[in-house]
Amino acid sequence: MASETGNLLSRVLESAFYRTALGKAPRLAKNANSLLKLLKSALVKVQGLGVGATFDVLRDKVVLLGGLIKAYATGEYRNIEFQNLLKVIAGFIYFISPIDLLPDFLPFVGLTDDVALLMFIIKSISDEIEKFEQWKKVVPQPE
Repeated sequence: MASETGNLLSRVLESAFYRTALGKAPRLAKNANSLLKLLKSALVKVQGLGVGATFDVLRDKVVLLGGLIKAYATGEYRNIEFQNLLKVIAGFIYFISPIDLLPDFLPFVGLTDDVALLMFIIKSISDEIEKFEQWKKVVPQPE
């Protein structure tokens, strides 16, 4: 099972869909309005995911990453390596796109690639996520 997930992830990372998302990410990173629109789309989609432990963890992490994106877009938080920010943005672009390596309309498997990619990104930038969580504890957050 792990090798199947690794194989799928490799295919996603090498896909034209992900490369396109990575190519769009720098432009979006420089435009707060575009970032906030991307964030809104990702949060709407993640709320519609299925039930279960994996989806609950993913949902919580995407919401947390969404907070990071929002704080970056508004200029409140910039303590993230730009390459890691681009990974998150590209992951969100890929996630909201219905047409990717495994199109989202395919029953049972359509979101498998999206979940694999987002979980990979979350794991690969776990230090950045931890820094952001610590920052949130110290800096007063708006209601």
